[in-house]
Amino acid sequence: MRVALIHAVFFSAGGAERLLLEMRRALKDLGHDVDLYTAYFDKRAWDVITNGMSDVPEPIILREPMISKIFRKAQLLRMLLAAWRLEEPVERLRPHYDLVIETQISVPFRWADATYVHFPLVDSLKLLEHQHRLRLYERAYNSLVIWMARALADYTKPVMTNSTWSAKYIRETYGSKRVYVVHPPVNVEELSSIGGDRGRIVLTVSRIDWGKNVTEIPEVAKLVPEAEFYLVGSTRLDSGPVLEVLKERAEGLNNFHLETDVPRRRILELMSQASIYLHPPFAEHFGVAIAEAAAAGLVPVVYRDGGGWTDIASRVDQGLGYTSVEEAASIIRSLLNDPGRLKELSAKAREVAKGFSYERFKERLDEVIKELAGPKAKS
Repeated sequence: MRVALIHAVFFSAGGAERLLLEMRRALKDLGHDVDLYTAYFDKRAWDVITNGMSDVPEPIILREPMISKIFRKAQLLRMLLAAWRLEEPVERLRPHYDLVIETQISVPFRWADATYVHFPLVDSLKLLEHQHRLRLYERAYNSLVIWMARALADYTKPVMTNSTWSAKYIRETYGSKRVYVVHPPVNVEELSSIGGDRGRIVLTVSRIDWGKNVTEIPEVAKLVPEAEFYLVGSTRLDSGPVLEVLKERAEGLNNFHLETDVPRRRILELMSQASIYLHPPFAEHFGVAIAEAAAAGLVPVVYRDGGGWTDIASRVDQGLGYTSVEEAASIIRSLLNDPGRLKELSAKAREVAKGFSYERFKERLDEVIKELAGPKAKS
């Protein structure tokens, strides 16, 4: 079959972009012809996300409409406006493709045969308002984006998503009847070989920003002085205030270590030394970092909500979920004081992580694509 993957506005190098490239790779491995399209293309972001990939052609650019260019700094509104005006050019492409799949905005559009919804955009903004005190203009902006997302959504369209947790929200928000869980792939093969002399080290890998609640990690470290805590993460332009809070909370702490923007080899080195992976108190839609840690044999201690809990950590052991800093510290201390259980759960974590391999991702995507295409899949 011929498949068009539409990534409405390509201006960052994050999880959605990695998923796009893995989906292209899997579809190509399954024998399909695949083309990438976008309305806006940032070459720097592309170079970051494709580093080391020599066989991935750049997306074909469908001209971004002037109306979305006006809102360059209002990214959510820009994405929605660009997607709204993509309907006409996509319809011109449609005769050349068996399937058109949108992979970025998390709204099921009528011009796409299916959409990969990482988490409903409407719910993301509602959760943000619930967690943070927003200024009046921020609330007004969110209300506009929510209204537009609802207006553009086609509730009859099939949806793919990253976890059973996200699937529940999608059904409630969009009323979607066909929701397929397609977990993002993790490099299980690379990580399963990681071993070594694991010590009383607790590792956290996370982007350094307010939304991830990474400032709670030093608070856990204060309660477990017998362990060494490493927080490793990438920074952005707005990470400065978060780093300041981390510095304040870590003052006088000898067992808390912060490392930012480190190469992947450093993360793998820490994975070979750590026994426990602690994810910040944030409900991840899926949690690639959690899945990677499990594949490397670390026991994941995760906030008791989100896809990282429902689809990963809870399948290792129901006792690995926490709802407070004190509970997280108690679980970690209990694990460190019981080497036998720690070893047993390490093996179980690796077993659970096998379900997120690239091969499993490809198999699941094949199942879903065949169902979406119907008779076309057999032609």
